[in-house]
Amino acid sequence: MSRARLLALLLTPALALADEPRGFAEVRASWFPGASGQPVQVVERVRPTFQLSITDRIKLVGTVEAGVAEGRDTGTELARLLEHSDLQPLLTAAQCQPTTYANSLLHLNGASDFLNVDRLYLDVYLEHLDVRVGRQALNWGSARFFNPTDPFPQVLVTQPWLPRRGVNAARVSVPLGRSADVTAVIAANDTFTAARATGRARVNWKGTDFAVVGAWRGDANTGFVGVDVRGTLGVGYWFEGAWVFGKAPHEELSAGLDYSWPVLEQLTVFAQYYRNGSGGTGPGSYPTATSRLTAASPITCAPGSPLTSTITADPFAPFTVARDYLLLGATLGITQDLSVSATALQNLNDGTGLLIPTVSYAIFDWLDVAGSASVPVAVWGRGGEFKPRSEDLTLSLPSPAGAVSANLSGLVAVATVTVWTRVSF
Repeated sequence: MSRARLLALLLTPALALADEPRGFAEVRASWFPGASGQPVQVVERVRPTFQLSITDRIKLVGTVEAGVAEGRDTGTELARLLEHSDLQPLLTAAQCQPTTYANSLLHLNGASDFLNVDRLYLDVYLEHLDVRVGRQALNWGSARFFNPTDPFPQVLVTQPWLPRRGVNAARVSVPLGRSADVTAVIAANDTFTAARATGRARVNWKGTDFAVVGAWRGDANTGFVGVDVRGTLGVGYWFEGAWVFGKAPHEELSAGLDYSWPVLEQLTVFAQYYRNGSGGTGPGSYPTATSRLTAASPITCAPGSPLTSTITADPFAPFTVARDYLLLGATLGITQDLSVSATALQNLNDGTGLLIPTVSYAIFDWLDVAGSASVPVAVWGRGGEFKPRSEDLTLSLPSPAGAVSANLSGLVAVATVTVWTRVSF
């Protein structure tokens, strides 16, 4: 019996007694101009949330997501590029297999490819503490997008439609009066083979939030201690800083300001500096662009093949690879229903960046439409992280006949343009 089928059977009795579900259904289309192969991907998904009130103090909450995708698939495009390159003899010798699906139209091999229980937790509200146990969303920190004190970081700057990933965890929160609290979390990965433990103590003093955080990441054998401060002194400000210890000790921090004006509905601007001390200072010190591409969409080869990626897929891996970044953004509420925003993420080490404009409009209370783009740019230099150089996109490997190569530039679009519409219920 598949995991999705088993979870559905376990949830059915509870869902029958649950409150009326809430959630959304969405259709999203993405265009990848300049990329080879299929230029468009379409995704349809529905995400209902159910809540069962067992008592006034105990609630069971579950969120199920079902979704399918048609069109562009990066794994399929990678396999096609390699098969039509000079690496073909090596592919054959290494018994490499391209990405295949039982249902090639919807990219499916089983129920787990389209059905996922993304949230399933039990809330218990006691007199002096709150407890949440199960698969839940966790997000700590005051900074924009990049949170050094978050033990479960997930950067969604280029994916504004995406909910945060669920984490298997037990969380205990203890309020200490009206202006302080302590939170502790024990979490596990999806195979329950590695744990993360973290604690956070927060106090609000004269309108400013101060927090101290400590965490241990068993899956990476690293930990960190950090501080998180957020307040207002004419302008809003925040600082998050952490010292990461373990295999590669380094600092990580985010510091920024924001300010709002009563322009139309409201205009808000912000600026933030982000530093990851473990990052590189130029393309020569990054993981190669080709290794990052092949790790994101691996093909299956015989053990020991040079085509087998040595990068472990980590759902909480850093979004960036350099050391220093500047993040700028502005949001203008034109009316209560229409807003536009623009975000710029600039790599200060190699000159490349991302421009991310977004527009959203609420047609009705239950119907929204939005569009966003992610446009790589090179403000200075020859290219780097967000806009790779041509040599960064060439995969070269030794062979008995000499070095052979494959050009992977077809995997990289000149932009990614996404539009979506969402029906809430």
